[in-house]
Amino acid sequence: MASSAWHDYETRTPEVLSELATRYELHPSAVQDCLDPAHYPKVERFEDTLFLILRYADTEAKPDADTLLGLTRKMAFFHKDSLLLTVHRGEVGFLKGIPVDEDPARQLARILKLCIGSFKPLLDLIEQEIDSIERQIFLRKLTRGEILRLHRSRSRLSVVKRLMLHTSMVIQTLGTLLPGLDRAALQDLRENAEAHFRIADELVEDAHNLMQLQLSLASQRTNEVMRFLTVVSLFFLPLTFIVGVYGMNFKFMPELEEKWGYPGVWALMIGVSLFIFVRVRRSGWLSPE
Repeated sequence: MASSAWHDYETRTPEVLSELATRYELHPSAVQDCLDPAHYPKVERFEDTLFLILRYADTEAKPDADTLLGLTRKMAFFHKDSLLLTVHRGEVGFLKGIPVDEDPARQLARILKLCIGSFKPLLDLIEQEIDSIERQIFLRKLTRGEILRLHRSRSRLSVVKRLMLHTSMVIQTLGTLLPGLDRAALQDLRENAEAHFRIADELVEDAHNLMQLQLSLASQRTNEVMRFLTVVSLFFLPLTFIVGVYGMNFKFMPELEEKWGYPGVWALMIGVSLFIFVRVRRSGWLSPE
């Protein structure tokens, strides 16, 4: 084994992890954590080995993914002496540009920064979706599919927020467990994680406000419909009453024999309608606002 080396392993099987544990004398608890695909970021030291788990955004995630496993993948790090091991499932594109002959502590900081930075495109995409949905809301063209997309965006942001919070705590602890890590690089990692957390937090608030706005607009539309039905009822209820009275089949109804009975009933109904119209208009119920 070289005195200073970085080894990257792509594996999904417990057998390969067991082989790595034997070859590099890794702690069984750390290997067990590697087998858990839903593990949140963590860092701890087992004797002379620093064990670290971080998550990065999955570029092959499905468009409707909104869970931890659907949006992200896990990467495990083992650092001991001048050796760095990275273990992950599937191919990680951003690892290809990292020099293999660099100091392991510097390689670790570089990979951690790339893992944190992998969430930037996801946050940008969600921000564009929220802006698009906001325009549709104000144009009154929001569809059911876009409402579901807004809810999914909020779920994605909640996942990113939790991850960035855990990542910030991991980086803070990393500074005490790995004194050889450059302080400036450590501060840069912490700032990036906190920046992503703030962006996700703001976008969650925006998504929540848009959902509340949509509910308010839906309630307003319901109120407009109810106001229209109320106005229609105000006009037709008294007219229906008048028609109902004169539709009764009693033998002695003086108005039925009068010459001006029929025009008189029409005049009564028109008068009632005009009276209702004036009162409704003065009350502002016919106003679009």
